[in-house]
Amino acid sequence: MNLRYLSYLLYIVLMITGVNTYAAETLEPVAKKGQVIVIYRGPCPSGKTKAAMRKIEKIISYERKNSPVSYSSSPGNWEDGQVGAVDLHASQSAMEKAFAWQESDKKWSKMYDDVAKICGTTVQEFHVHMLTAN
Repeated sequence: MNLRYLSYLLYIVLMITGVNTYAAETLEPVAKKGQVIVIYRGPCPSGKTKAAMRKIEKIISYERKNSPVSYSSSPGNWEDGQVGAVDLHASQSAMEKAFAWQESDKKWSKMYDDVAKICGTTVQEFHVHMLTAN
């Protein structure tokens, strides 16, 4: 190997490890000013949470393919056993457009209902909270 090639490899290694070290030492804000975080959570018996989470993951996959508004979503289990997801929308307006799409999309609505049914409850028992980042 020539010296130039080895120098280039060393440079790449140092850059990667330096970037990773920097990323590990600093945290970026969860959301930028004006973005909206939406939290969904609903009660679900412990024996049903895995099935509910699989359905929530399918909803998120469906959203990514079909929503006219782009947003990110992550499914999860709350410490008290409830199931749900956290969404990040670019703005209040974008969130409202996403909600309008969700309400009008029959497949999305049925999938959301199915999560509640798996948990032995209704979507009315699910809590939705919104936080606008400052």
